[in-house]
Amino acid sequence: MEEKIKISLPKGVRELLNKDCEDFKILKKNGTPNMNAFINLLIVNFFEEFSASTESLHDGVREALFSVPEAYKQRAFDGIIKLLSGRTDYLGENGRSVTLAFKPTKSSRREVSHIENLLLSSESQSSFYRRMLVSYSRKTKDERERIIHKENYELLRHAEKRGMKVCITLSNGEVMNGLSVYSVAPSKDELFNYVLAYSSKGNHTVRLASVDIVAVLSDRAHIPEKNRKLFDRQVVCGVQYPMYSTDDEPIRVRLTEKGKNLFKKIYLYRPTPVSIDGDVYTFDCSASQVLYYFERFGENALIISPKRIGIFMRNYYHYALKKYRTLYDKE
Repeated sequence: MEEKIKISLPKGVRELLNKDCEDFKILKKNGTPNMNAFINLLIVNFFEEFSASTESLHDGVREALFSVPEAYKQRAFDGIIKLLSGRTDYLGENGRSVTLAFKPTKSSRREVSHIENLLLSSESQSSFYRRMLVSYSRKTKDERERIIHKENYELLRHAEKRGMKVCITLSNGEVMNGLSVYSVAPSKDELFNYVLAYSSKGNHTVRLASVDIVAVLSDRAHIPEKNRKLFDRQVVCGVQYPMYSTDDEPIRVRLTEKGKNLFKKIYLYRPTPVSIDGDVYTFDCSASQVLYYFERFGENALIISPKRIGIFMRNYYHYALKKYRTLYDKE
C-alpha cells in the first residue's frame, strides 16, 4: 500500500486547491470535497505538461550557458534552475506555509513511480510536488478546470472536430444522448468551461465539471443553422448564459449616473453593449444575462424594452418588496 506523500505549500496555493476541488466537483459520495482524488487527478492530468515545461526550461538554460566553461557550467545550471523554478524557499504570502498530504491511488501509480525513480536526483519529493502544484495554481481557473477534467474535455473536443455525436452522463445521473457538440468554451471572465451542444430537444449548455462520462457515438453530428447562430451569439455575449429563440430583440436599459458607475465597476458577468445613446445602453444578449447582471442595480437600472423582460424585473422587485414588508411590517 502506498504511503502518504507530504508537501509543504504556500498557504494561498493550498486554499486555491481546496476551492478548485469543490468548484470542479471532485466529490465523495456524501457530496463533500474529495481532496485526495483531486490531487491524484491533478498529477495524472498535469504531469506530462509540467514535465515538458520543466524540460523546456532546462534546455533554454543549457543553451544560455553554452559559452560558460565546463568547470562552472553544472554549478551555474543548478543555481539558475533553482532560482527560475522557485525551489528556493517559496512560501507565498508573508512566508506562511502549510502541509498537504495525499495518498497515491492506482490511477496515479505510473506517474508517481516515474517521479520517484527518474526525476528526484537533484531535489526532494516534496519540492517536486510543490513546484508542480504551484505551477498549476498560476494558470487561469478555466485552464485548471480543463486540466482536472482533461479526459472528458479531450473526448468532447475530439467529437466536435470529427463531427460525431456523443452521449453524456452528468454527475447527477442524468443521461443526455445524441448530442452534437458545438463547442467547449470558457466564460469571458476565465472562471469555468461550458459544453454547448444540440439535440432534438434543442440547444443545451452544461458545465464541464458537471460531466461525469462522455461516450463518442458513431452517428454524424448535425446542428441546424438557426441553432448554430444562437450558439454563435452565446459565445460572443456570455457562454454561460443560454441563448433562446425568444432572445431575438435588442435589450435597452436606462441607467442613472450611479448606474453608469456601477456598470463600470461591476465586471463579473457584465454584458457588452452594442450601442450607448446617452443614458440608454443597448445589448444583443440573452435575457437571463441582463436580468442576472442588472438585478443588483435596483432603481439605478430600468429595462425599457422588450416589455416582457421589463415586467419580469418589475415582478422580481415586487415580490421581494412584499417579503420585506412582511418581515419588517412592525418597524
